[in-house]
Amino acid sequence: MKYYLKEEFLKDKNIKNAGNKARNDVEEIVRQEGFSPLLLTVEDWYKMSTIKAQQHKSKALEQAFSRLKPGDQLLIQFPMLHHSFFTTYLVKKLQARGVKVYFIIHDLEVLRYVNLDTVPLKHKIRVQLQESSLLKVADGLIAHNPIMKSVLVNKGISEQKIVSLGIFDYLIPDFQEKEELSKDQPIIVAGNLAQEKAGYLYDLPSSPAYNLYGVGFDQARQLPNQEYFGSFLPDDLPAALVGGFGLVWDGDSAETCSGVFGEYLRYNNSHKASLYLAAGFPLVVWRQSALSHFVLENGCGIAVESLHDLSKEIEKLSNEDYHILLEKTKYIGHNIRQGYYLKQALNKTIIRS
Repeated sequence: MKYYLKEEFLKDKNIKNAGNKARNDVEEIVRQEGFSPLLLTVEDWYKMSTIKAQQHKSKALEQAFSRLKPGDQLLIQFPMLHHSFFTTYLVKKLQARGVKVYFIIHDLEVLRYVNLDTVPLKHKIRVQLQESSLLKVADGLIAHNPIMKSVLVNKGISEQKIVSLGIFDYLIPDFQEKEELSKDQPIIVAGNLAQEKAGYLYDLPSSPAYNLYGVGFDQARQLPNQEYFGSFLPDDLPAALVGGFGLVWDGDSAETCSGVFGEYLRYNNSHKASLYLAAGFPLVVWRQSALSHFVLENGCGIAVESLHDLSKEIEKLSNEDYHILLEKTKYIGHNIRQGYYLKQALNKTIIRS
């Protein structure tokens, strides 16, 4: 049988919340593909000592794994929410019993998390151990894109084990297509708008205009060409968005993507790109980002080196050019809303293993 690891806190079992949109969508898509949940439930280990938390998570994981039989297949979302130092050992034991174990990567924290000065040393060590050992033992991996795949290969993971996703899927209940979009509408920025992630927002050129959606925005520093609409639940956000393009940009500078979060765009597929495309908006991306390859190859947006170039690039687009971008965006967006990219990657991963 095919299973996916469903990680929960016991204290949250009966609480309704938005959770993590990317992980929730993966669960829904794999259910459609015939995967059953393998429930991993833990107590609130944040309140435990380090040793007790490790023991508790390891025991809970071992109990979950014990329900699997030879010939079963297990998909795990990575990084795990309840990882312990014993996870690699437990996965190896599971494989020795004839179970295949696959991972879909949401984030490679060794490229982002461990570069933050605020992260404690013990957490950095944990991340290094997790990513250097756990991913190497996988029977198959789904990475974001060919660039992330090459990073994993350079870390010693077999190229034959790795499949590129292309772009994340984004499910939208009761989707309604946007009408009367134009290239001259404001640029949409959605997500975490806090200084450490999106400091560039406070140093933008006077044009084009921007519509902002999300948490962490300092309205006291709002620029004249910005309008802030507040935050929305993930399933409600697509309908609330208004604009001509969706922007994928991180860091402190409008001149280039910089800092820990900006540099991470060289390797990852930002989930907000999937939000914009699924909602029907072409993308604006950093030319040096990994996503720029997908965007330019599929004709679903434009790439710029600097946000200071954006007005000029939009002016160069004719209405016909923009219409072509919209049509290609609609095609990609339809696939994203159907879970197409993960379904394709799952088929390739399982066949290759």
